This record gives sequence, structure tokens and C-alpha cells, in this order.
Amino acid sequence: MSVQVSSDALMASYGLLVVMLTVPQFVLIHHHLHLLVMAPLLVWIGCQRALLESQKAPGESQVETVSKRDALRFPLVGSAVLFGLFIVIKLVNKEYLDILISVYFTGLGSFGLFGTVQGPITKAFKAEQLPRWSKDFHWQFWKKRENSEPISISCSGLDVVVYLLCAGIAIAYGITKKWWLNNLLGSAFAVQGIEMLSLGSYIIGCLLLTGLFFYDIFWVFGTQVMVAVAKGLDAPIKILFPKALGVKPLPLSMLGLGDIVIPGIFVAMMLRFDAKQACAWARRHGLVNTPYFHANMVGYVLGLALTVAVMHVFDAAQPALLYLVPACIGSSIITAVLRGELKTLLNFSEEKAEDKDSKTD
Repeated sequence: MSVQVSSDALMASYGLLVVMLTVPQFVLIHHHLHLLVMAPLLVWIGCQRALLESQKAPGESQVETVSKRDALRFPLVGSAVLFGLFIVIKLVNKEYLDILISVYFTGLGSFGLFGTVQGPITKAFKAEQLPRWSKDFHWQFWKKRENSEPISISCSGLDVVVYLLCAGIAIAYGITKKWWLNNLLGSAFAVQGIEMLSLGSYIIGCLLLTGLFFYDIFWVFGTQVMVAVAKGLDAPIKILFPKALGVKPLPLSMLGLGDIVIPGIFVAMMLRFDAKQACAWARRHGLVNTPYFHANMVGYVLGLALTVAVMHVFDAAQPALLYLVPACIGSSIITAVLRGELKTLLNFSEEKAEDKDSKTD
């Protein structure tokens, strides 16, 4: 028996997300409470979608797996990109930079938002059986048709309408840069990131989080680069939380998407670990059958709450991964020790599972 995603719970979470994206435009929610609701909600939705994606047939899933080499290189590559952005912000005229960023995220945002909302909207309208139009585009014109890898597009009439709506929203963001449109696109990127990125094994997950733990500390406490990029780059790479309404300029607090996606892919891996274990012990004792996932969600919320508390006390930007990484890794290890499954957890590898499946086939 595998762990199943509750369709009703997932649809309810989408509804709550819509509420959290719309209500704060009219009714001020304390920015700390706003943050503590939005970030865990995005992680929860992303994890559920990641589990659904992992249960698809191998040829249908579009998940990208992080290798050990990727995990070790990520902090270095991330540092190079971050410092590069810092130099660009300092040297390039802000007006030209804003135009370039607007064009880029208008295109990216339309596809990201469509990928996030297409499934829920199709399900809400019960449009799964609508006629679909399919077309292969052979873009590799320099190759023979039989040797080329075409881009396959399959869509229904509803998909076209939804995409045009998403494109309109992305264009509206590029023109107006409204904070709530930023949050809409940022939420889509966060959910897609958690859904489409998979850690190859528990050890790889720990390596990635540990590397980014030191990365975040250095670039926030050691330099002003991280804060300067976050404030200077007007793009949906963060979630914004207004501290007041009806005033200009609008005072905003922020949380980078990395503080949602990076812990989120680790929490999603714990949900898939629960699914693999099938949690027979929990079912026999009448408990929830996703103990690692729930422990990590609690750890993530507590780590986020500690980040907010320290930020409030010292009135200074904090590297959220300083608190989130120990919370996520620690909660998984404590759960494994209490259940007598530490060795099983440390040996957990999704890559090995895929290899075995392929050999069996």
C-alpha cells in the first residue's frame, strides 16, 4: 500500500493559496504571520505534487534528479551567479536592467504559471476528457526527420484559454510590477521547483543542504551581496509581505524562493521516503502514514518561526537556511532514531530504486 495524495486536501490547499494571494491586497495581515502561512503552504503543495509526479510512468515524468556532483557544485555555482548579479546591478543602468528582467520573466512566468494552474483548473472544471490537439514540431531542421527529436505539444481548448490568461498575468506583472503579481508568479516558480527537482538520495540531500547552509551564512553575514541582490533585482524570485497598505512606497518584508524551494525538495524527498516505506508500523498503531513528512513540515515551520523571531529581535536580515537546514535534517534524523530506521534512512536512494526498476523491466 503506497501513500496517496488526497485530492480534496490538495484542492483545498489551492483554495487557501488563492485566499492568501488575494486577501492581503485589501486586508493587512501581519507580515510575520503572512510569511509563516505562505511559505509552509507552498512547500506542502509542492511536496504533494512532487509525490504525484514521482508516481507517473517513467516516460511521463519530467523530474530532474540532483546528482552528488550537482549537490557539491551548487554552492559554488550559486555563489558565482549571485556575485555576477551583484556586479550587473552595480554596473548596468537600472532602467535597462528592469526592462530586460521584465521581458525575461514575462516569458518564463507565463509558462511557470500555466504549469502550476493547468492541472487544478482542469480538475475543477472536470475537463480531463475534452478533445485534445496534438502536434510534433521538428525544430532540428539540420537532421533527418527520423533522427530528430521533435517538440510534442498536446493541449485542449481549455488549456489554450488558461495559457492566454497566464500570459496576460505575466505581461501585467512585467508592466506594473505589482507586489501581489510578483507573489503569484513567485508562488508558481516555488511549487514548480519543488515538484520538478528530486534529490537522488538522502545523503545527497544532506550534502546539498549543508553546502547551502554555509553559502547562505557567508553571503548574508559576511557580505552585503545577498541583501543587495534581493532588494535591487525587481523580479519574482522572492515572496513579498506588505507591512502596511495604502501608502507609497509600500513597505515590504521578503523571503527568497530559495528558502522555500531548497528545504522544500528535501521535505518532498521525505514524503517519497514515506511512500516507499509504506509505513506499515504507523498503520498498525493507528497513526498517520507519513511520519517523516509531517516531522519535516513541523521542523520547517519551527525553523521559519525561529528565523522570524531572530530577525525581529535583531532587526536585521537573516540567512533563513541557517535555521531551516538543521530543522529539516534534524527532524528527519530524530524521527528515524525514534522509529529505529536510521540505517534505512541513510541508505535511502531514489536513484537505486530507479536502476532496479529498469533492470527488472
